[in-house]
Amino acid sequence: MRSPLRAALLALAVAVFTASCGANTSSSNASPSGIRSSAKAQLFVFSNSSPNVSVIDAETRKVTKTADIPNFTSWAWNDDNNYFDGRDLWLGMLNMSTHDAQVITLNLDTLQVTHRIALGKEPTTLYIGRVTKQGKLLVAKGGAWQVAVIDTKTYQVLQVVDEPVNAGATGKPPLWEVCDIDVFTGPDGIERAYYPTWQGSTVVSLDPKTLQPLKTADFPAGSNPWMLTVAPDGKVWVQEGGSSDVAILDPVTLAVTKRVPTGKLPVDATFSPDGKHAYILHGGDPVISVIDTNSLVEVTRIEVGNNPQSAVAHPNGKYLFAILTKEASVAVIDTASWTVTARISLGTNPSSIFLRTVS
Repeated sequence: MRSPLRAALLALAVAVFTASCGANTSSSNASPSGIRSSAKAQLFVFSNSSPNVSVIDAETRKVTKTADIPNFTSWAWNDDNNYFDGRDLWLGMLNMSTHDAQVITLNLDTLQVTHRIALGKEPTTLYIGRVTKQGKLLVAKGGAWQVAVIDTKTYQVLQVVDEPVNAGATGKPPLWEVCDIDVFTGPDGIERAYYPTWQGSTVVSLDPKTLQPLKTADFPAGSNPWMLTVAPDGKVWVQEGGSSDVAILDPVTLAVTKRVPTGKLPVDATFSPDGKHAYILHGGDPVISVIDTNSLVEVTRIEVGNNPQSAVAHPNGKYLFAILTKEASVAVIDTASWTVTARISLGTNPSSIFLRTVS
């Protein structure tokens, strides 16, 4: 899932070999026993050009409905880990001229905006993750170095808290950010939020109730941890844009279990419904890296096109759908052969994708 700003940041990252800062009840992040062989699904693809939303039948691979968002500005960072409450998908938007940020809720049946929640000024982008046990949604305001808390029952902003990004006296956005966010309950029963800081070279775990840091992990200089996703087994997968690795972290200690080399500018991660494979998406390579989540060894790299920056897995486990942000299409990947078997034309370059299981 990419806004014009994020695309520009990716171009900057390629030029200077740095990288940017991915977070639910997402259909693709199911439990390890989550294969549903007879399931049917819909894909929702988002674009900064008209149409802003395209709905695709995942079985027929046909676009069934499109819509434009009233008073649309541009999408912030959104992905398959965005919070879905059973009716509405929670999405970030950003006015690139005024830097006014908001979260909208989009009814996936009608494609109508049901709520708009203003989040003030934000110079780079927003990141939305899973909801907490208390029904609170944490939204990372990347360049503002803040986390906002929204009550998902009342749609009210409860608080906005400054967070450390290890910027010292010289660090400035957008290279230092609260760069992505995710929430998960660890094996010790404690719920935590996590975010990376990009050139701050840290990953931070937070208490989601107080928003106070619990632990900070230092990363090698130049590795640039800029996106993360918590896997179904609870491990924290951090994409390192500078070193083009993915680091797998213990969710409690933040110790690195292993680093796995990927393609250039790994920017997002999603997982198979059974949790056996991680799919690493890229902003600088036309490939998807497939990693075995047990052995933490790369299984294969799939050539898919330019650029596969976000993807969703079908709940039957047989197919992966990856947006191609420079080819105005969605690639359909057969997970038995690890090959692209079809492309779904959109007519506009996509920035993000979300999957909803409908039966």
